[in-house]
Amino acid sequence: MEKKPIANDAVNLDEFTLNEKPKKLSKNEKKKLRVITKLIQGEINGTEAAAKLGITTRQVRNLKRQVLNEGQEGVIHKNKNYKPYNTYDEEVAIFVCKLYRKSYRGTNFSEFARICEEEYGILASRSTIYNFLRKGHIRSPQRKAKKRKVISYDEQGNKIIQVVRVYDRKTINNPTGKKVVASTTIKPARNPKNSK
Repeated sequence: MEKKPIANDAVNLDEFTLNEKPKKLSKNEKKKLRVITKLIQGEINGTEAAAKLGITTRQVRNLKRQVLNEGQEGVIHKNKNYKPYNTYDEEVAIFVCKLYRKSYRGTNFSEFARICEEEYGILASRSTIYNFLRKGHIRSPQRKAKKRKVISYDEQGNKIIQVVRVYDRKTINNPTGKKVVASTTIKPARNPKNSK
């Protein structure tokens, strides 16, 4: 069976068109389009349109011009479907989370941010690294224990207030990672019956 040679013809890019889906309008954009359409048809004036949309007459004139030039896409904000220039790719966030889970579990987030910058060339601030890890459901090992106030009574009926700290993870205070409850009495309160 003979293989046919592949033709090296140049591809004409003008023949191919991308069939873009029409952009969906939000509720607010539909309202803008309705009001601007009434303005164009002469049913209302610019001041009334500005009052209905809660914008200035200058913005109404700009919207009218955009609708006349671009159709219904004139009411859509030009930055609507674009990602901000200073955001990181999703792959960077996934890489940071996997790296932390695999090699640096238990390292505090500030130190981990420094490691990412020095060893892996990820130029992101500590707060950005923190946001990546929190979105990946990774909690800081330095976070504080939950505190609860517990009111109890001793044998004589005196009120005792305690602060209870619950350690349910590996920390300096709880290296095993088992659930530990540590309580501290902060203020024994007098019973009003005994104070007479």
